[in-house]
Parts: sequence; C-alpha cells; structure tokens
Amino acid sequence: LDGVKFGFDNAVDQVKVLNPTIELNTEGLIMLKRVENDQIIIPPEYAKMVEDEEEDDQEDGEKGQEEG
Repeated sequence: LDGVKFGFDNAVDQVKVLNPTIELNTEGLIMLKRVENDQIIIPPEYAKMVEDEEEDDQEDGEKGQEEG
C-alpha cells in the first residue's frame, strides 16, 4: 500500500506543479476514493480503511494543537 500511496501523492504533486496558477482543492482527497457518476465515493471494500485513516488524521491534528 505504501507504493500506491507514493504514486498517488506523486501524481497530485505533479498536477499542482503543472498548474501553478490554479489553486487546487485537495481536502479530503485520498487514494482509496474513486470517481463514479461524477462524484467522489468511497468503495464499500475500503470504507473501514478510510474511516481509520480519517480518525488517525484527526488525532494527529488534535495532538498538534495541544503541543502548539
């Protein structure tokens, strides 16, 4: 999964470099989501993984606020 995440993050970074005058909204963008019928969805098989990742991100943010 680390290799996939690296590739995903790398692709996002390249899109940002290729479009420097456009501010891209990447909030909520994660590699486990996909586009279906012009909407970003979480496939059922990845729902638990996404939930766990979002909880980890929230905990990291809360720790940073406590330390800051």
